[in-house]
Amino acid sequence: MKARLHIIIQHYTKGILPICLLAFFACEKEVEFESPSEQTAADVVINAVAVEGEPLRVFLNHAYSIGKQPIFQYVDYQHAMYSINDYLSDYRDAYYYKNAGIFNAEVTAVVNDSQTYNLTLAADSMGYVCDFRPQVNDHILVRANYESHETSTETTVPAKPCIEVLKHTVLNDDSYYEVNNLSSFSDTIMRITCNIKDAGGEQYYRLRIRGERSWTERVNFNPLLFGRETADYTYYLMQDIFFSESALFVDARLNKNFGGWPAYFSNVFDNTLMKGGDYIFSLDSPKPPTLVTSYRLGVNVNADGSYTAVTQLKENSETIAPRVMVELQAISPEFYRYLKSVELYRVTESDAFSEPIQIYSNVRNGWGIFGSLSYQRIFIPYD
Repeated sequence: MKARLHIIIQHYTKGILPICLLAFFACEKEVEFESPSEQTAADVVINAVAVEGEPLRVFLNHAYSIGKQPIFQYVDYQHAMYSINDYLSDYRDAYYYKNAGIFNAEVTAVVNDSQTYNLTLAADSMGYVCDFRPQVNDHILVRANYESHETSTETTVPAKPCIEVLKHTVLNDDSYYEVNNLSSFSDTIMRITCNIKDAGGEQYYRLRIRGERSWTERVNFNPLLFGRETADYTYYLMQDIFFSESALFVDARLNKNFGGWPAYFSNVFDNTLMKGGDYIFSLDSPKPPTLVTSYRLGVNVNADGSYTAVTQLKENSETIAPRVMVELQAISPEFYRYLKSVELYRVTESDAFSEPIQIYSNVRNGWGIFGSLSYQRIFIPYD
């Protein structure tokens, strides 16, 4: 529904008269704006990344005007997780998806203009899924029909990238804090030298460097209180931020620190500097904190029914030894533009003197992003 808003624009001018007068004239301009209370096709948001070799999952949400969206706490739900025995929790923000998600849409994916897949609501209600696993060069068209409105978007999966690790060294150096202004529980880093083999043409990349480790804690309980004697808690710890002095990661527009990343640094880049050849660079990845033995407060029930506080040793066992994941992603052009617009928005959103940043969208008759990627992944253990 269109509403009409009347705006009075007043122009002031000074009259040059024996007595200085201040005169003004006015004109009236009529503009149209979308009423935020009305649902339109543009209220549908599609967010998805087609990852080569992984099942396709498409998220559908409602769009909200500023200040009216449900509270959202960002988490990396694929990696920030813990498990208790056979129960897995991954810290997903269920409140946001319960209130913002669209759960009764018809979603299809057409692959290479020949094969159609019907996507159904996932068992966890986190998006729509199907068995289709994208492959390199697949062209994927996603359509979502919601309340008689069709929203669509498309992408083509890029060719796999090629990265190799030439050497790596583990360093313990307190001065590392001063150089990179790093705040971490550990002063240990891994310095890695890599080579990207560029295929030429128009290529876009994202480099993920992740320090990670995982461990399980076995905690003893009083069975009279807790109904069990032990419980296993498995934790996964990661550090995604890395540092490099290579020109490959310089973006002059990102003039502020954000989220632990230094100013002018971006891990999303194109192949302008590579020119279809090899590109060698070095980077530093912080080591996740060292696993330590710790204690938990417990309670024992005495024979007379009273309680005694005790400390219980948490028995730790490492499930993933400390290591660094090196992952080079080849990303589609629309996903590259989206990531760059998000980076720029983050460093300018509170700057009153910056031009407004429009987050890139490739969704027709709606909002959001549908990109694609393929990747090569290498794990380097701390020796």
